[in-house]
Order: sequence, then structure tokens, then C-alpha cells
Amino acid sequence: MSATPGLPGTQLVLLYRRAGGLNTEIDPRENALRVDSRWLLHPGMVFGFGRAPAGVDLAATLLTPEGSIEPSMPRLAGRISQAGGGWAVTNCSTTATKLLLTAPGMYREITRFSPPELLPRSRQWLTLSSPDGDVEHRFQLIVQWAAPSRTPISPGMRSEPSGPGDDAASPVTAVAPAVGVIAGTTATTTAGAPDPDWSAGDVRTLAAYCYPELRGLPPRPRDRTHQTLRLLDRPSDRTNEKWLERQLGRLRRDAGQRIGADLCGEHHTPVFVNYVVEHRMLLGSALHSLEDRGRN
Repeated sequence: MSATPGLPGTQLVLLYRRAGGLNTEIDPRENALRVDSRWLLHPGMVFGFGRAPAGVDLAATLLTPEGSIEPSMPRLAGRISQAGGGWAVTNCSTTATKLLLTAPGMYREITRFSPPELLPRSRQWLTLSSPDGDVEHRFQLIVQWAAPSRTPISPGMRSEPSGPGDDAASPVTAVAPAVGVIAGTTATTTAGAPDPDWSAGDVRTLAAYCYPELRGLPPRPRDRTHQTLRLLDRPSDRTNEKWLERQLGRLRRDAGQRIGADLCGEHHTPVFVNYVVEHRMLLGSALHSLEDRGRN
């Protein structure tokens, strides 16, 4: 079982990835599933990250893809420690550096004026972006019970099958979905409505099309057509592009009819993606399948 983030007696697993090449990325699995470093934060410990973090128990020095210290990052960008009965993130920069806290259906900005932000999920991402947006320093924050015999979670471990739910970092434990809003959209109104009648092919297509949001990755401009075809192992040619356009057009029309809104066309993509994320518990097996292929 996942630990409740606000309860005492929990420890924090941190999995770090320096995600690079994002301005041309069409397969987000590489940066979502691979881990560069990991730490285990016990109750009472403080974790810091930045260009040259100091005064903390454990530290992550943020580097460029070439291996040098990241000059654009604050000396101490942020800290993670216990506060208010749970684990919290504090922005310690003296500049306009923003920390993004994201999970499926959740987006929060933490600035230097923000109070310590309690982790609201058992799993979430904490991200800092480089000035050109081509690199993101990503931390997967996983709250778990502080049991001495507990083996820290890694992205390749699954204790039981589940949907993506709150488990933005790695689909390990089934949890109740929490409907949220992707940045820049308004919430859809699907509470109480019957689940969409998606076929196995529909589910796989949607898992590929909405993969970054289903994993809880921070929002950014994406080439969804080539991303989806890559994840589905289809060539990026005109035939497959037209096939995908037809599939998505049908799925958009169906979603629009269910919520009483026009979701056709690229302009409505954020609302359509949010609709899919709200039904992420239906996509768990397809997401696992895509990720299993990504690890091969």
C-alpha cells in the first residue's frame, strides 16, 4: 500500500533524471523511465538541490549534459524536508526560478515567495527547467512507510498491477484517481458519467497520445503525432498520420458528446487530454505495455 503523504513515519525515495534533448524529443519514455541517481530520505533529514547546495544532509548537484556544473541554476534551488506532518518542498532561490510539482491531473508552481509545499500525492515529479527548455532536472518523489525492511522503489519494480492513478513516478500501487486540471485548461465534468466505451486499440492509441500527461510529466509543447506513432511502433509517414488523425477525430467526437463540448481540432487538445487523464485508470494495462516495450 502507498503511504499517505501527510502522515508521520514516512520516508521519501528520490529518483533523479537529467532529461535532455527535449526540444526535439518524440519518445518521452527514455527520460521518464531511466534514472541517473537515487536517494532515500529518512524522517528528520533534509535534501537540497542546485548548483552548489550546502547545509543539507543529502545533496544533488545539477549538471549540464556535458558534466559541468549548471551555471543557470541557483546555488541552492530548493530543499525537501518534513514540515506540517509531511514532506514538503521549499523554493530557496533568490531569483525567479520556478519549481514545478506535477502528477497526473495536477500542476503546481512553487516560487521563492511560496510557503513550503506539502507533497499532495504518494508519487509526483519535481522539475526545474534550463533557460532554453531543452533540459529538465526531474526528481520523482515517492512517499513510503519508513519500515527498515522495506526495499526502496525503483521504476522497474511493481508490487501489484494498477492503473496510472496517483502513481505518476512508477505504476506500482493502485490508488483512487483524483480529478485535476492540466495547466491552461478548465476541468471537464465527467463525474458520475459512465466510463467511455474504448476498445483495446483505442486504449493503446490514447495511452500513446497522452503518455506524458498519464505519467504526470510537466507540460511543454509536444509533437503529438510523431510521439504517438513512435510509441505505437508505426512509421511516421502520411499513411499512418492520416490513420491517427481518423482515430483521434472519432475519439474526440465521442468525448465531446459525453461532456457536451466540442473537442475536435488541435485547439481543443488540452481539454481532450484532460478528459483522457481523468479516465486514466482505464489505461493502466496499455501504459504498462508501452513502457515494457520502451525498456527493451
